[in-house]
Amino acid sequence: MKYKTDRPFSQEALKNMDIIHDPNPSFFKCQYDESYVVKDFINDSERDIMSSFFKEQFEKIGMNINDHVLHITHPMDIKQISDIVRPKIYEHFGDDVIFYSDVAKDDPISVGDQFFKSVKPYGLHTDAVTHINGYRPYKDIIIPIDLHKVEETHYVTFNQRYRGRATHFMKGRDIGSFANYANVVRHQSYKDYGVEGIEHNEKDMHILEKIMPKHIPMSIYEGLSIEKILKWRPKDALIHDSSVLHAPTDFREQGAEYKTGLTLHLMKADSTYNNRLEGYYTPFSRYTKPLIKA
Repeated sequence: MKYKTDRPFSQEALKNMDIIHDPNPSFFKCQYDESYVVKDFINDSERDIMSSFFKEQFEKIGMNINDHVLHITHPMDIKQISDIVRPKIYEHFGDDVIFYSDVAKDDPISVGDQFFKSVKPYGLHTDAVTHINGYRPYKDIIIPIDLHKVEETHYVTFNQRYRGRATHFMKGRDIGSFANYANVVRHQSYKDYGVEGIEHNEKDMHILEKIMPKHIPMSIYEGLSIEKILKWRPKDALIHDSSVLHAPTDFREQGAEYKTGLTLHLMKADSTYNNRLEGYYTPFSRYTKPLIKA
């Protein structure tokens, strides 16, 4: 099903403004674990099951938003996927981790776990889901499923941390961007928005200039340094803290037309955590309205 975002601002206005869905975010505390890859997190048979599921079911239950976000929401509610992935996650992290899919039933728009198809690389961002009372962000996991034509691409994690909600960092990008959940910040130093560990690293900027998508200006990486360049390879699992800034390289420059994968946002129960918005169309934004069928 095709949808479009009900944007509250004009395309031209969006080029010149920050979008802060929640003006008073409750910053969360989390560990400072290194990002890492678990090789062969799923096996060939399990990958084939999930690959076939997406190909067969996307047209039936998937969502195409603005011809950019193509995904199946709440994948952990789908038995074929949950039966494969859930036991592996519990074995790796313990059974006290919580999946977004399990605690977000009343979200009018899904903003967490997804089985996605990417036809264009995202820019620099974080993905923390911060609005569900009683559950604080913990880990982000990507399980690559399919990669067109090539065996692997890459995914960059940075040393810098942001403990607010999911955010697109867009300093110097001249595009009108409105995401249903993620903040969009572009006008000030990232430090002014609360990003931790800002530092200038000339060596890393030269590396990023060679490997990152060419349509995205280098200005978005100002003040950042590379933590790791991880291989994005089907069957593996890429894992990092929810506060870690990250961005993919451009698989299209390798000749690939798309990639598909499973993104999961793990949480931990925390009775002191309270950041739900009240009095708006959604519990997570002052601006977001229901999607419009295209």
